[in-house]
Amino acid sequence: MIYNFLESSEDKKNSEIVIVGYPFDSTSSFRAGSRNGPNSLRFFSWNLETFSNYQKKDIHEKNYFDMGDVELPFGDIKKTNSIIYKTTKRLLNSKKKIISLGGEHSITYPIIKAFNEYYDDFILVVFDAHADLREEYLGVKFSHACVVRNCVKLLGEKRVCQLGIRSYTKEEFEFSKKLLSFNEDINSFDFNLIKGKRIYISIDLDVLDPSVFPGTGTPEAGGFNFKDFINFILKFQDNEIVGVDLVELSPEHDISGISQAAAAKIVREIILLL
Repeated sequence: MIYNFLESSEDKKNSEIVIVGYPFDSTSSFRAGSRNGPNSLRFFSWNLETFSNYQKKDIHEKNYFDMGDVELPFGDIKKTNSIIYKTTKRLLNSKKKIISLGGEHSITYPIIKAFNEYYDDFILVVFDAHADLREEYLGVKFSHACVVRNCVKLLGEKRVCQLGIRSYTKEEFEFSKKLLSFNEDINSFDFNLIKGKRIYISIDLDVLDPSVFPGTGTPEAGGFNFKDFINFILKFQDNEIVGVDLVELSPEHDISGISQAAAAKIVREIILLL
């Protein structure tokens, strides 16, 4: 069964926010399954209240439409990137705020490519356990292990912040010194770096600790708890958030559903922030 996100509007034309799923995981380097993330997240969203206990607002104060999942050719990263890029471009030209659901983290690159052609001054803020700064992984340039490096090539080093990173190669660590910010502890992040700036937020959900979010392909110990992460995200309320993606939810690795429930709740809070 195909679901939509919690009580979303059926009126795409008059919705200010569009949710779109990209069920792609062909470059997943450890455990696949994130292609099932978008629909599973939607299902668990129906267990949520529409009222946010964090922001004391109801998401029905926003007009949001869920257009479902885009059909993608599994195994063909080049064609997949083209489809995601064109879909994002079309939504931006329709003046929509976009929440993209993965799928693996590689989907962020074609999204950022489209955003960079529409906005020329935003900062990319990436939450992740892994640096994803490799030039290539097993010969694949557009692997999910290379996504941030590819985005840096589009934006330049000083338009990229990485937060929550706790797994990287020596080469990635050396390259990270060129970025606007690279922090393992999100609480050490200097918000003055993005003060008054437009931002795009990319959330690889393995930034959360696997004790609270086991449903991901590459779990990495030492992450953040859910409440601290949400409270940190809310600190971006003074920025103009131009778009958001959430990636790497792999529901088959969490039969309890706590990961899916956490991911759905993050989307609810993001809707209220946009």
